[in-house]
Amino acid sequence: MRTHFFVLFLILITPVHATEQWVHAASPNPLTYTGFGDAIDVLDNWMVIGDPENDDQAIDGGAVHVYENSQGQWQLFDTLYADEADNFDEFGSAVAIERLHDTGEVWIMVSALGDDDTGSDRGAVYGFQMLENQPITYEVKFTGDTFSRDYGSSLALNYDYVEDISTYLWVLVIGDKSAVRYVDPNNPNGGTRATGDATIYKRSGGLPWEQEPIQGLVTLDNLGTNDQFAASVATDGIYVVAGAPFADNSALGNEGVDTGAVYVYVRSGITQTWSCCSTIRATQTTRGARFGFDVDVAKQFNDNVYIYAGAPFEEDLSGRRLGAAYVWSNGNLIQKFQPTVIVGGAGENFGTSVSANGDAYFGTTEFLVGAPLSEDYKGRIYQYTFNPDYNGSNDVFIERQQMVADNRNQMPWDLGQFGKNVVTDGLNHAASSESTYLGSHKSVYTKEAPIFKDGFD
Repeated sequence: MRTHFFVLFLILITPVHATEQWVHAASPNPLTYTGFGDAIDVLDNWMVIGDPENDDQAIDGGAVHVYENSQGQWQLFDTLYADEADNFDEFGSAVAIERLHDTGEVWIMVSALGDDDTGSDRGAVYGFQMLENQPITYEVKFTGDTFSRDYGSSLALNYDYVEDISTYLWVLVIGDKSAVRYVDPNNPNGGTRATGDATIYKRSGGLPWEQEPIQGLVTLDNLGTNDQFAASVATDGIYVVAGAPFADNSALGNEGVDTGAVYVYVRSGITQTWSCCSTIRATQTTRGARFGFDVDVAKQFNDNVYIYAGAPFEEDLSGRRLGAAYVWSNGNLIQKFQPTVIVGGAGENFGTSVSANGDAYFGTTEFLVGAPLSEDYKGRIYQYTFNPDYNGSNDVFIERQQMVADNRNQMPWDLGQFGKNVVTDGLNHAASSESTYLGSHKSVYTKEAPIFKDGFD
């Protein structure tokens, strides 16, 4: 088993825009370039880190490192590998973790984009379970079909009470950004196209995982080849949100190319199916903005459901690729966010990653947005919180502070792209950093945030 080094957390606050430094908590050992940190997720005292280019079991066979927080330090608990790992399986391409807080039951979902079970490199998803005070065990494997191409390119996992059917459910969403979909031949662009697709599973009690039916998929018939539908996915158990960052907006003509879109599924408690899909598009965006590059959904203050989406390639009037993030609730645009610090000539790519939390066990008033190109690839993360002076006509969220990597001025992390991936559960924040120097390793940074119990109380 590999040993990882850890460091204590340092904080630096500046008077204007409060800027906090995150110290890297986990790095691969030996310090070689792998996929360490290409995917991350965090929940309570557990953090999972994808390492899809790991060679322990096979060339690029992949691995997932599971860390446990012990007295403020993240320590390696276990390393997971694909069953019968093969070369280029890329196990760890995407990860998701969820916990049933009252019993301690944990599920970890892991993608292996190069898995060959249903065809060459079509992908698969592995499910691991951990019961209280028990080791992690491999339990289930999800595979696509002959139409799959990148099965597991995105993952979302949630456990919550579903009021419509009066039960607690685990919900798993598996995205496949390159899946081939059959389009109604009566559609002018009928036939098959590699638009992307999403699959939804549920689990109740101790029953096996089962796929859930989806109605209304005809609403996706206008998607085009390489729109990358479900390149990012999120769920709160009632809604499923899927980003399609390369979708075109035909209403804008040539300016609508690759502006992106977000699609929303809703659970129907009566029919026990999912209804697809309402469409959200960014307003006043620019060609190639890639809205939906990353998405999240969370129930926050007053039990309102908020949908978050990034558009990291959106440009300003001067053609600078600053990026943007958007928040919706009840079908309405609530607020648009843009970076407040613009440093360097590389742009910001603000909105590359977005993360919010709706876990009632922790509660939260905040969400995070990554800007990995800030300061010429050093990277930056923005943290927003609910506006205590919100009166219905001003901004719902205000900027709380910004976070940067503690080693951003040291080679190789001066090109670290801190914030390329960012996650939060309301208690912990985590982000990955990827040096662009040849042969350099990657790191994952953490910051434990205060618990905001019961939302805004």
